[in-house]
Amino acid sequence: MKKILIIEDEKDIIDIATLILEDEGYEVSSISEYPGFEEKINDSKADLVLLDLNLQGYHGKDICKYIKGNDDLKQTSVVLMSANRDIKAVQEESGADAYIAKPFDLADFITTVRTNLNLAS
Repeated sequence: MKKILIIEDEKDIIDIATLILEDEGYEVSSISEYPGFEEKINDSKADLVLLDLNLQGYHGKDICKYIKGNDDLKQTSVVLMSANRDIKAVQEESGADAYIAKPFDLADFITTVRTNLNLAS
């Protein structure tokens, strides 16, 4: 079973995304508190990380760079999530594999997740 880690500070988004992804057959975990996020990411063994761009006290771009710069994690697909209209530029700068604009369309959300999980395989 493919594992997805959601890094998000809005509980409602975590709950909705988890419901959708579990219904699709994925194992889902989440991080909503960021001190010590490195250990939590390492321990998750996720195939895909859904990463909010604007986290309280942290920037998703920096977390993405951490993942992509870590030899043990760099094969993990990272999909940024944000309402930021410059998200495409941030995706390219951070090395993320894709992005989902908030509010997201359900079909686009599922397609983006599936596509990026296939890339991680």
